[in-house]
Amino acid sequence: MDNDTYDAANKQYGQNNSKAAITGFAGYVSKFPSGLHALEANFNLAQLYYAEGSETKSTQNYQYVIDQPRNEFTEQTLNRLAQIYLKAKDCDKAIPVLVRLESEADYPQNKNFAQANLMKCYYDKKDYDNSVIAADKVLANPKADANVKADAQIIVARAAIQTGDEDKAKAAYAKLSTTSKGELAAEALYYDAYFKTKEGKFDASNAAVQKLAKSYSAYKYYGAKGLVLMAKNFYGLKDSYQATYILDNVINNFTDYPDVVEEAKKELSAIKAEESKTNSSINK
Repeated sequence: MDNDTYDAANKQYGQNNSKAAITGFAGYVSKFPSGLHALEANFNLAQLYYAEGSETKSTQNYQYVIDQPRNEFTEQTLNRLAQIYLKAKDCDKAIPVLVRLESEADYPQNKNFAQANLMKCYYDKKDYDNSVIAADKVLANPKADANVKADAQIIVARAAIQTGDEDKAKAAYAKLSTTSKGELAAEALYYDAYFKTKEGKFDASNAAVQKLAKSYSAYKYYGAKGLVLMAKNFYGLKDSYQATYILDNVINNFTDYPDVVEEAKKELSAIKAEESKTNSSINK
């Protein structure tokens, strides 16, 4: 009965009678969950569900396949499951599947696919250390796609900023500045100015901010962040009037970017606190 039930479903599958094949394989899996043909039946049923657009329904049968000892369907199934979870933006489910695909894949393109998506999923989950590990693997791979390598460079730069590894961030943004365009170029130029400010190179940082404002005026978020840097630079150059003027301008005119306004308010408070100390010492 096990063989007959499977053969009947498989015959429909071979004749491209999808609906009858789905009914047959679903019936087989239900009757013989650990049957002689359970592996093939689950895989074929998953493939049929996927083909008809029932991706969510297919995951249970794909999961059965990858829960078995490594078999002829394992790699293909890991890849397909990962695609389904990534499409659904479910990184919690995608990550363990991608980790397995990376370690078990025989085909280099599947390993590359796993690494590229692991770095993105880890970054989205704010797991910056693991996102950098995955991104570094992509960057070290001579056969990785150029666009994927560019994504990896961005992730390394942004994750390094998040984890406070400023040396790594500085090197990554320096590389990005030579290859990127548009908003990414604006981001790289902003960080060029940011690191110059941190190093006390206030005039050089201001020059970078002016270039940002002139060449990338469409990207107002980085323009606004650049103005806060410029205010810091002027304060570093002992021009507190210019610094406070710029910060007031940011607070009043960039309300679309509350994080930047908040940063500007903090800088303004710090400057006023320092200035009040100076003024009180003069008064005494």
